[in-house]
Amino acid sequence: MYSKCQKCGRKLTDPESIERGYGPECWNGLTTHYYPHPEDWEKHKIPGQMTIEDFLGDLKDGGEKDMS
Repeated sequence: MYSKCQKCGRKLTDPESIERGYGPECWNGLTTHYYPHPEDWEKHKIPGQMTIEDFLGDLKDGGEKDMS
């Protein structure tokens, strides 16, 4: 959970933005850099692949990660 955008530093107020750490404008700029068309986002997901949100959530819960 974040209180400021990780890209521009503005205060985050929307719950979804707070969860991901980026405001809507910065998030759109980041995602369109990698996937220019939003419909491509789902096509590029790998089934079962851990996301950064999964990783950080596990760490918040007190779990330790094996980085090897």
